[in-house]
Amino acid sequence: MKKFATLIGLLVTAMVVTACGGPATTAQPPAAQPPAATPTPAQPPADAAAPADALLNNGEPATISFAWWGGDSRHNAVKAALDIFMDRYPHITVEPIYGAFGGYLDNLVIQLAGQVEPDLIQVNYAWVHALGGGQNVFLDLNTMSHIVNLNEWTQELRDFTTTVDGQLAGVPHGVTGRVIIYNRLMLQEHGFATFPDNFEDLMRLGALVAEGNATIDAGDNTYAFFPLGPESLDIVMLTMLYNETGRNLQANGQMLHTVDEVEAVFSIFEQMIETGTIPTWEQQEYPHNQTNPVWMEGRSGAAFEWVGNIFLAGNHFLEGDLDNLGVALFPAMTPGGSQAAMQRPSLVHVVSQNSSHPEVAAYLLNFLYTDEDALVALGNEFGIPLSNTASAISIRLGNTHGLQLEGHNLLVSNFGEMCPLFEDPNLRPQRFAAIEAFRTRSINARQAAERWVNDQQSELNAMN
Repeated sequence: MKKFATLIGLLVTAMVVTACGGPATTAQPPAAQPPAATPTPAQPPADAAAPADALLNNGEPATISFAWWGGDSRHNAVKAALDIFMDRYPHITVEPIYGAFGGYLDNLVIQLAGQVEPDLIQVNYAWVHALGGGQNVFLDLNTMSHIVNLNEWTQELRDFTTTVDGQLAGVPHGVTGRVIIYNRLMLQEHGFATFPDNFEDLMRLGALVAEGNATIDAGDNTYAFFPLGPESLDIVMLTMLYNETGRNLQANGQMLHTVDEVEAVFSIFEQMIETGTIPTWEQQEYPHNQTNPVWMEGRSGAAFEWVGNIFLAGNHFLEGDLDNLGVALFPAMTPGGSQAAMQRPSLVHVVSQNSSHPEVAAYLLNFLYTDEDALVALGNEFGIPLSNTASAISIRLGNTHGLQLEGHNLLVSNFGEMCPLFEDPNLRPQRFAAIEAFRTRSINARQAAERWVNDQQSELNAMN
């Protein structure tokens, strides 16, 4: 992962750590519903250019590029929206640049270093704050308020993507976080109407579900909770720490959790294994996600997934039996404790500050969030949108529905802020290494906690 730090060095000489405190005290992002009130209008700069319509209708040819990642369905939806844009403005050509997520960041960093990045770019929330060491490396969208209607996003949403220098680096498409997706059939079989809201009850359910399990999974073991994917235990740990302590990962370059607090979480993992709530380390098919047989065959009481992946996970569960799935918040560490859901922008759209046609790129950004034809073409391929217009159209067309909408509304009504360094590619591997060493019994809970805290602090020290 030092490769990332080396690439960042092409852009900045030092990375300044963004502050991340405890649970947010600001107003919550809106649920996916039409806005009830009109926000205070954003003020365009004094030297604002001609109105956007005049800009796009002046007939001057321009070519811009738009980069994003995703799967085939997203690619097809975005290309359809771009075709609508180019049909509307035939003198504007938009070159699509798309592919898988793997390698996307490395390529973007190299492009930024050479000042040859695409004009409009899809980025991750963490990159907004990390790529410039806290400073904005993209176009300040406050300077484009005569083209991009910033009132489409609440101030709370814009705060997510405002960098420490006060610039608006981009606009968030929506918010995302992890929720529990639970198996109604299994829970009802053991007398639970919904997923437990605290770990005490979860382990009680776990003991009931695990009765009759084999020592090694022979294909019929059942578990109350089955973390999916190699990153899941990391997110489980951080959620537990956040809810129990009220503190986020770090602030101002200092880790915010003690070794004792982290050790307590590792010890709870051991308790969950002892009760059969989660598989033993040997039983966990660790790398698998939604295609793990334990999930697909309905032998798991729940998974912990990003809200945007609810349908992906649901379509693999018992051949798509969505009717027998429910959504819930992650359980509190103790009965009556916090169940705040850490969340972040699902993704961010930014405009290049090196673009030859920044106003055209800004117009395309605004178009994708406010034009009904484009929004119909996009559907929910980027997740549930939270711009005012997109949200209202999605509700009217029925695009936001079912489990995904339930999960989304659980998130925004139990808002907890995710630190921008939550997924930092220098910090996260240190947590992964500590968890993996503990998972494979190379070290005990105390040693794992010491590595978890101290190795991340060393990385934070190197960033300053």
